[in-house]
Formats: sequence, structure tokens, C-alpha cells
Amino acid sequence: MQDLLTTIRTIAQKQDFQGIIREVDDLKQFTQSNQWLDVVILGQFKAGKSSLINSFLQRDVLPMGVLPVTAIITRLVYAPQEKAVITKLDGSKFEISLDELSGYVTEKENPENEKEVYLVDIELPELKGFEKLRLIDTPGLGSAFKHNTAVTENWFNRIGAAFVVISAAQPLSENDQEVIKTAAEQSPEVYLVLSRTDLLSKAEVEEVMDFLKLKTREVAGRDFRIFPYSIKDSVGKFRNNIQSTVLDHLSRHLLETQQNIFSHKLTHLRSLTQSYLEIRLNLASKKDSERLALKNKILDEQLKLNFIQKELRYISESYENSTRDELEKELIKNHLKPLQELLKKEFHAGYDRWTGNLYKISRNYEKWLKENMAKSLDDIEKQEHDFANELLAKAQMHFNNYTTHFRERLNHRINEVLHVQLPEEDFQVKVESLRKPDIVTSWAFESHIDMLWFLIPMKFFRKTFRKTFAKQLPYEADKNLHRLISILTKNINKAIKKSHDEAHTYITSKLESIEHLLAEQHSGEEEISTYLNQLATFAPDDAKEKTA
Repeated sequence: MQDLLTTIRTIAQKQDFQGIIREVDDLKQFTQSNQWLDVVILGQFKAGKSSLINSFLQRDVLPMGVLPVTAIITRLVYAPQEKAVITKLDGSKFEISLDELSGYVTEKENPENEKEVYLVDIELPELKGFEKLRLIDTPGLGSAFKHNTAVTENWFNRIGAAFVVISAAQPLSENDQEVIKTAAEQSPEVYLVLSRTDLLSKAEVEEVMDFLKLKTREVAGRDFRIFPYSIKDSVGKFRNNIQSTVLDHLSRHLLETQQNIFSHKLTHLRSLTQSYLEIRLNLASKKDSERLALKNKILDEQLKLNFIQKELRYISESYENSTRDELEKELIKNHLKPLQELLKKEFHAGYDRWTGNLYKISRNYEKWLKENMAKSLDDIEKQEHDFANELLAKAQMHFNNYTTHFRERLNHRINEVLHVQLPEEDFQVKVESLRKPDIVTSWAFESHIDMLWFLIPMKFFRKTFRKTFAKQLPYEADKNLHRLISILTKNINKAIKKSHDEAHTYITSKLESIEHLLAEQHSGEEEISTYLNQLATFAPDDAKEKTA
């Protein structure tokens, strides 16, 4: 019997379905990577993904903290000797120690992936019990899979099993639902982990799990196994349950699991190919004028690119224009006076300990001011981190909703005109983390009066300079707090702009695909019908035969 995957690729090439061709190639790579099964860990920032992986290892290998990590994939596999290898975007590789890992995968030490890391491979003897599995940590993918980047998009189509970690502190956000739905499209082996269950009573945990079962069935149209988990699991009860129920099962039934996943992905791919062919079939008998009329009916004014560009630009500008005002209201109101008072208090406490002439005391003051200002602004940034990210999240949610409504309108028009229903798909813009500002403080004196220290007896002028320095502190606090606001504004607006660009690229790509489908026919009715019949002749078990 003819191989279904080869048939799909042949049809896609003849019909010029470029998106289908890419997915076929990804699926071929999945079948070739049968040495082990990729088990991906998905979830929102601070949901507990890294702590879950570390609990499997019974060792803190992956860094954890208050800042998000960069969008870098980390793969962990068994090996007799410990090893960590960095692969850069240019393909070069080098080995590091695990102690150096945070320097490459955390936003704090590798902001915006300035070190150009593509992925990290870690080999550990602690994974001896799971030699056939490869654990995948997906920082940056927890809230967005289908970014417009080859690194994430090409890799995501090749995942095997998946754990979606959901925090009990905020169970099943909209992003969680999108994660689960997208993961379920890619694999039948999807499991949910309800983390931070120590925040809830036993009855509350059961209530949340019941809610998750019901809601996820609505979202994805299928049931998922749900596991409670807590980082405070000192005896390993939660970890052992997940390992014995899922990881051990996947290891023992590797070939069968790979066959099921392949079949799942192939079924989705066949459905998408059939939908594209049905659109072509509807148009095959139409004259050029009729096809143009149908195209105009589907791509009406609200689905024209110039109209959409204006709406996306309006969304972006409306949020960008309000970012600084919102930050100033929040930070100036809540932190300016407390910061000024704290600096004054700590200055007076430390000034008496500074000894020496005016030059030495001035340098002590400048050093003290820079260090204390940095610490204070760091504390303020941490306190307002959620507020700043919420400003960004509101814009990103608007873009997500816009693309969702665009896709729904487009699919509705296609179904209304051509009576063809396209398979569902999801788009989520990327959640960006925010960088901290540099601290800029003034010299102790605008003039070089401290160079004349030998003319100024500190015994008599110490109180005078105490007042001079103290008077500068309110200005320094105001200046650096506004600098924090400026840099947060710049970073938030940069991320909003990137979200705008991702939404625009997604919509443009979607419109180009549909316009291509509605364009000049590559085949007649008979040929397209033949393709559809070829796809229909394959039974579900044919996919399993491919990997056997």
C-alpha cells in the first residue's frame, strides 16, 4: 500500500501547499528520531516547570528564580558521565559545566539571548531509569508555540509526549487553555500537572482538579490525566506517582507510543490537506471571473490586508502611548517618597562611618549611592514586576484576541462560500521578559571642590557636607526612578511592537495561503478528486505501519 506521508507530500508539491510540505518534513524527522521519545514540559512562567524536572532528577540542575528564562530549549538525556553542551545559532558547539548553565539560559544573565544560544543539551547519570526518554524544558514556549521563529516552530512539530504544568495559584488561564489545545493537536500523550498544591487544602485540590477535567474536555475535546504536585513534596509522593504512571509506561512501551504519536500527527496533517484540496475542488470548475468573485466574497473589506494593518497599528499605538503614563502613576505614587526617605535614613546611618579627607568621603558617598540606588531600584522592579508585565500582557492578549477573531471570520467566510471547514489552529504572541535599567548617579560635586581637600579641614566642615550630600538624595531618587520608568517603557513598547509584528506576520501568511488557494488552478476537478480519493483510501492503521 502506498505510504500516506509520501502521498501527502506528493500532493502538496503538485498543489504547491508549502505549509503542508514543511509539516511533512517535520513529521519525517520525528520518525527518524526513534532513539528516544521527547517528553516536553510546558507551562506558564512560575508554574513550576523547572522544579518539576529537577524533582525527576532529584537534583537542582535547571535554574529557578523570579525572572523568566530566555526562549532556549534545554534537552536532558541519560549518559554515564555528566555533560552540558551549548549549540549556538551559527551551529558551533562548546561544552560548559552545569554551574555555568544560568549564564546561558536565564534572562538575567543572557538578556534577549544576546549570546545567540540555539539550544542546550545536558547529559546526566540521574536519568538512568529513563534511558529511552529525553526531557525537554521549553522556556519561552509556555505561552506561545507558534512564534514566527524557526527555532521553536520547527522543533514543536516534532515533540512526542507532553506535560502541561498549571499553577494552583491561577488554574487554567486563557494561555493555559491554548497550550493544552495546541499540545493535544500534536500528541495523544498529553498530561496535566497541577503544581503548587501546597497552597490549597485537600478538598480544594480535588475541586480544582474536577474543574480542570471539565474545562479541558471543553477546550480540547478529550480527557487528560491530571497529577497534583508540590515542590514541598519531601517524601517524593507526587514525583513517584508521575514517574510510575507516565514515565515508566512511556519507557516500557516506546515503540507503541511513537506509533500512536505519529498516527495522531499524520491524521491532523491529512485533515488539513483534505481541506485545502476541497477548496481547490470547489474552484476547479469556476471561470476566472467566478473565482475572482468568490475570492472577493471571502476576503471582504474587513479581511483585506490594508484594513487589518491599520487596526493592528492602532492597537499597538494605543498601548504604547499609555505605557509611560501608567508606569509613572504606579511607580511615582508608590515609590518616590519611600525611596527618598530610605536613602536619607541609610545615608545618615552610614555617613558617620566614613573617614578621611573630603576626597575620600566624596568617593565613599558616590560608591554608596550607586550601590544603594541599584539595590533599591532592584527591589522596586521586583515589587512592580507583575504590574509591568500586566501592561504588556494586556496588549498581547488584545493581539491574541484579534488574530483569533480574524481566523474565525476567515474560516466562517470560507465555509459560507465554499462549504469547507478548515481544521482549527492556534496563534499566541510571545511573552517578553523585561530588562532592568542601568543605574546613573551624579558625582558628589559638580565642580572639583573635593580636589582641594587639603584646604578643607573636615573636622569643621563635616556637618556642612553631610547636609550637601543629603540635599542631593531626593533629586537622585527622582532621576533614577524616572530612568527605571523610561527603560521599562522602552522594553514594554519594544515587546508590544514585536507582538504587533508577530500578529501581522501570522495574518499576512494566512491571507497569502488563502489567496494562493483561490488563485489560478493547478489541476482540474478530476485530478483533485483523485487526490482526495487517494487520501480517503488510507485506513487509520496505515500510520502505524509507517513506524513499525
